[in-house]
Amino acid sequence: MTLQYTPTSAIPKIVADLRTSFRTHRTQSLEFRKEQLRALQRGLKEFEDEFAVAIKADLNRSSEMDVSLAARAIKTNLDKLDELTADRTASGLNESDKNFVRLSPLGTVLIIGAWNFPILLTLDPLVGAIAAGNTCVLKPSEVSEQSAAALTRMLVKFMDPTVVQVINGGVEETTVLLKERFDHIFYTGNTPVGRIIMEAASKHLTPVTLELGGKCPALITEHTDIAVAAQRIAHWKSMNAGQVCLTVDYVLCPKHLQDELIKNVIGTWHHLFGQDFRTSDMYPRIVSTRQFDRISKVMTAAEKQNKIVFGGKSEAGNLYIEPTIVTNVSEQDDIMQSELFAPILPIITYETFDEALNIINRQEHALNVNLFSDNQDQVDRDESLPFGGVGHSGMGNYHGKYSIETFSHPRAVMIRNQANL
Repeated sequence: MTLQYTPTSAIPKIVADLRTSFRTHRTQSLEFRKEQLRALQRGLKEFEDEFAVAIKADLNRSSEMDVSLAARAIKTNLDKLDELTADRTASGLNESDKNFVRLSPLGTVLIIGAWNFPILLTLDPLVGAIAAGNTCVLKPSEVSEQSAAALTRMLVKFMDPTVVQVINGGVEETTVLLKERFDHIFYTGNTPVGRIIMEAASKHLTPVTLELGGKCPALITEHTDIAVAAQRIAHWKSMNAGQVCLTVDYVLCPKHLQDELIKNVIGTWHHLFGQDFRTSDMYPRIVSTRQFDRISKVMTAAEKQNKIVFGGKSEAGNLYIEPTIVTNVSEQDDIMQSELFAPILPIITYETFDEALNIINRQEHALNVNLFSDNQDQVDRDESLPFGGVGHSGMGNYHGKYSIETFSHPRAVMIRNQANL
C-alpha cells in the first residue's frame, strides 16, 4: 500500500489543534493517560500481524522485537504510572514549608521516528509522551513505507485525535513541520539530520532529545573469550543487516587474535543463515536504494584502501549486501569516517591496550562501547570511555521512568507555612 503524504497546508492547523487540546487540561488526568495507553495496547495487539507483513516488506526481517519491546514499554508505564508521576518530596529554604517537585507535561511534542525499527522507535517515545500527559505529533519515517502506512492506520483507529496526530511525508513535509513551534522534539536517526533538527528547534528555543548513533567500537583484549565475543559481534552486525544504532561499527583486536576472531565470526554467520546468505529467508535486506548506493560506495573504497577477507557481494535489485569483513584498516581510511549502518565489519589491530583506548578516544562520542575482557583492571579503566548519547551520538535519554522525565518539566512547588508569612 502506498503511503499517503499529509498535505503541507494542513500541518499548521494540526499542530494548532493539538495545542488547543492540551490547554483543555484533559491530559493532566492520570486516568485519561491510562485510557490512551490501553488503547495503544489494544491497537498494537490487533495490528500485530499487519506490522509483521509491513516490516517483512520493508526490511525482510521479523517484527518480533519491534512489537514485543513496544508492548513492554506500554505495560511498564501502565503498571507504574502512579508511582512514576508522583510528587517527589524536596527540601527548601525553610523546612517548615511543604516543598515538592511535580512532573508537569511539556505541552505539544513532536516525535520523529526511524526507519530501521519503524514500529518500536516510533511507539516507544510516544508511550513516554502520552504517559507524561502531552499531546503528540508523530512523524514516522517514510523510508519504511509499509510500516509507516500500517502504523498510521493503527493510530488513526485507536488513538484520540485530540491527543495524537500522524503526519506522513518526506523532506518537504518535515521541513514545514519543523517550522512549527513545539514544546519538545524527539528525533531518532543520524547525526547530519540531528543537526538540522537542532537548528530548527533553536529558533523557538525548543528542547530536543536526539537519539543518534556513531561508530560504536568492540574492544577485544588478551583476556577475551574469542568464541563468545565473535558470536555477539556477529549477531549485532547481522541484525537488521547492521542497520542498528547500537551495533558494533568496528572492532579493535590484538594482531595475533585477528584470524581466530574472523574464523569465529564467519562460523556464527553460517550457523545463522546457512552457506548462501542471499537465499536465506532470515537474512535482512537494506531498506532502500539510497542506502544501498551509500553502502556500495563504502564497499568500493574498502576494496581500494583495505582488504576484504570475507563477503563483499551485493545485488542492487534485491537490496542485498553480504556480511563483509574488512582488515588492514586505519583510522584515516574512508570506512572509519562515519557510521557504517551496514553489514560491514572493519577490524583495526593494535599492539597495546593503551593504543586501543587512544584510538577509541580519538573518535567522536559513540552511543556505546563493547569491551570483551575478563581482566578487572581493564574493565575499570574502561569506565572513562564514552557511553550514551553525547555530542555526535545525541543528547537526552528515554525508556522506563526516563521517558516520562524526558517529556516532563520538573516543577518546583512550595506551599508556605502560615507561620512563616
